[in-house]
Formats: sequence, structure tokens, C-alpha cells
Amino acid sequence: MNKTIRIAILDSVPEIYWVDDHGITDAQKFIDLLKPLNERACFDVYFTSKKQFPNDIGIYDALLVTGSPCSVHDGHDWIDRLVELIRKAHARGLKVIGSCFGHQLVAKAFGGEVGRNENGWVIGNYPVKITNAYPWMQPSVSATGLYHFNQERVTRLPQDAVSFAHTDEYSDYGYTIGDNIMCFQGHPEQPYRAMVNFLNTTDGLSAEERARAVRCIEMDEPDSHIWGEWMMRFFLAQA
Repeated sequence: MNKTIRIAILDSVPEIYWVDDHGITDAQKFIDLLKPLNERACFDVYFTSKKQFPNDIGIYDALLVTGSPCSVHDGHDWIDRLVELIRKAHARGLKVIGSCFGHQLVAKAFGGEVGRNENGWVIGNYPVKITNAYPWMQPSVSATGLYHFNQERVTRLPQDAVSFAHTDEYSDYGYTIGDNIMCFQGHPEQPYRAMVNFLNTTDGLSAEERARAVRCIEMDEPDSHIWGEWMMRFFLAQA
């Protein structure tokens, strides 16, 4: 997979939250995950909550929209601007990947709906079943585990979206739109350390939710490397 590609990472975590994991940004975590898979990949980082956006998306092959402690329903100007950018990227046929918040925002941008999880917070390593395999899904597996950290989810997919994965919590955990958009609810970029740190700084969990989160974080190692491989292969896949 050693092919030249230029990727804009749209990091949607406000700076006030960086301290929760020792100042290590989500953008850097994604670079750490993806760069070893393709040494010729180039990454530019934009912190969207600080109103940093590419001046010209035409110089990029792909966009990556990260997770965020914000909700897609928050009335921030930068979220509206991010939606516009995602739509422009799709119109140009650029590859777009959305993770967690990004997954939800892309769905909303194209007419889907996002709402609260019926069962409250979902935190930890949960099994993900693959229901629609694509050629870029190498290595090929029918089930993976991946970290989750969210209390909202996509409740209705956009009309043109195709679901490719589900969990017991989400019927549409992962989806594609056309050949150029792929989104999923989980966090392949987050290490165990970050999950523990995020849990320790999250308020509003019930005692049951917190106990369940601890159990699920301590479960088997997630298959982050597999999702990293899929992401890079998706970026490089020909339409």
C-alpha cells in the first residue's frame, strides 16, 4: 500500500479536551495508526473547532473526520462549516472517512438522523459483525472488536447509504455512500490508555454504566490494526 496520497484530518475535538489524554490529539493518534501502513501518505491537520479548514480541498485525495465530545446537534458554527465541506468533498468525489462524531455528522449531512442511545452510554471494546464485505476489507474477517465511546448514534441512514456492519447496540454501525464515503461508529485510533483517561474524566454516568464501561475496556485487545488497514485500503481504492 505504498502509494502517494494526501489526506486532510479534520480534528473535531475542542482544545479544552486535549488535556484528558495528556495533550495527545485525535489527529496524531490517527496519523500514528495510518502512517506505518503507507509511508508515502501525507497528512495535514485542521482543528475545526478552532475554525481551521482547508483553503482548497482540491489539493487532497481524502478527508478524515474524527470523533468529538461534541454532539452533531450542538449549534456551533464550525460544525455547520464542516457539513458544507463534507458535501463539497463528496460532490468532487474525494474519499471521506468519518469516525464516531464524524460518522454521525456525515449521516446527518446527507439526510440521515442521529439520536441518543436507547441504553445510555456505550464505552469499551464491543464486537462488530461485518454484514457486507468490500474488496478493501483486507484482511477479510466476519467479526472484529473495536473501542466505543459515545451516547449518541445514527438512528436512520441517509437514503443512498449502504450498511456494512452492526453490533448489538447499533443496526448501522458502519455504512458507505457510493464509492467514496465510509463511516463507522468506533475508535481504532484510541489506545487503552486514552479509554481509561476518558472514562475517568467523564461525568454523568450511572454507577451501572461506569461499571460496565470498566469491564468492557478491560476486555480483549480491540482489532484497531484491522480497521486501520481497511481505512488506508479504502483511501487508496479505485472508484
